[in-house]
Amino acid sequence: MRRIFFAIACFGILSPFCLAQFRTALERQLERDIENYVLDDFRKIEAAFILSGANQQETLERYVGWYDNLLQTIRDYNFDPHDRVASASKVFAYLHSSWLITYKEEATTLIAIVDEKRYNCVAGTILYNLICEDLGWPTEAFETPTHTYTIFSDFGREITVENTSPIGFNMMRNLHDYNRYLLQFYPEEQRYQIGLDRIYAYENSKGRKIDNTELLGLLAYNRAYFANRTTDYKKAYDFVLLAQKFNRDSRSNYNFEINLYYRWGQQLYERKQFQEAFSVFADAYYRYWENKDFANNCKVAFNLAQRENWQKRDWDNFQQLTNEMLAIELLEKEDLDHLKGYMVNWLNLYQHTKPHEDLQVMINYWQAVFPGEPILDSIK
Repeated sequence: MRRIFFAIACFGILSPFCLAQFRTALERQLERDIENYVLDDFRKIEAAFILSGANQQETLERYVGWYDNLLQTIRDYNFDPHDRVASASKVFAYLHSSWLITYKEEATTLIAIVDEKRYNCVAGTILYNLICEDLGWPTEAFETPTHTYTIFSDFGREITVENTSPIGFNMMRNLHDYNRYLLQFYPEEQRYQIGLDRIYAYENSKGRKIDNTELLGLLAYNRAYFANRTTDYKKAYDFVLLAQKFNRDSRSNYNFEINLYYRWGQQLYERKQFQEAFSVFADAYYRYWENKDFANNCKVAFNLAQRENWQKRDWDNFQQLTNEMLAIELLEKEDLDHLKGYMVNWLNLYQHTKPHEDLQVMINYWQAVFPGEPILDSIK
């Protein structure tokens, strides 16, 4: 058996194999609602506060009430409907004078804005985008490996809004100053590698536009990040699975995800929870198929889990894991030959202990896996 590798990544599309497990009813309802990647039962602001931690009904209603009052206050300003750029600029200025007061990288939730008037790029962008959307001004965001900001695409020209600065509206008017501003989000040595006047171009080459539903997923990633810092890898992993349902291609979380897959999979393996470890590594391989460690770890955990399933005579779990492994097309000839050995064992067991009808079901299953296998023809 090949050795399992647990190399940890050097940096701090949801698969079909894993489902998040949440404790509160609101989180479970939200997870079901976003299953099709669209919010039908929750408003975006409700989802934002649930993902921020307002996961009890009374608490959620209080925070959503704050938002609705804020939205009405802004509506009462009676902005000029014919000058959307100026109107959006005034909303931006109002938020920064009233609620987005102190930038704090770890102020990752809308709750931090309401309770402390602290925010980071994710929280500030979500609040601004959702208010503008509710005012009838469609917004998007741009997510890069290190940052997130607002984009208005239908104002006659594209307007970029840097939500972490009170002078950030339409920052592209002075690209040189914006490049200097973005430097703070990069380590010093990386700034010089990229080029001091090329930070914005570099950001855009590595990022992508996302809609406001995808933007909400970054809140779940932030929750996962803090759970990971306390080594609660299960909680972190659950939040990552939820985040992926909102944002299937989060550019700012690649390295974090890879690191978490390694750590959580390793912990499950060391606990001898091989079936769970297989599911984590299968999920990892599904998303990062080019990572050879994930492929190898998936195979090792699969073989150990299947050995346990055979020892327990647990056909249901054995079949489930076989189906999952076949779905990701990872098995090579050597692995398939090993699986055929199990096939013979199961067929022999069913021949001696099960009714003919159950044996026939077993034969049909293995015929689908190994069509034309002579052993199956002889038993049949």
